[in-house]
Amino acid sequence: MGASANRDESAFGDPDDILLDRHPSLNSLYGAGIHNCPGAPLARLELRVLIEELILRVHRLVSIENDPPVRAHFPGSGFSKLPLIIW
Repeated sequence: MGASANRDESAFGDPDDILLDRHPSLNSLYGAGIHNCPGAPLARLELRVLIEELILRVHRLVSIENDPPVRAHFPGSGFSKLPLIIW
């Protein structure tokens, strides 16, 4: 089943094409319920290390005026866009 995620042409027209404007809420890549991405623990570890190193080195984070953050769609969480100036 994992190999067929996001391949149903009735839900994902042109599944072989990279379409940056494809609606992300239908994405099955990361799974749901008990079926989830086997790479998720590694991705979380990498993100934790990145954040820890960022905190050690950054003095200030400032949001960019007139460029608001954008919330991520399922299956993502957090932000898909978070414009910041890093000092």
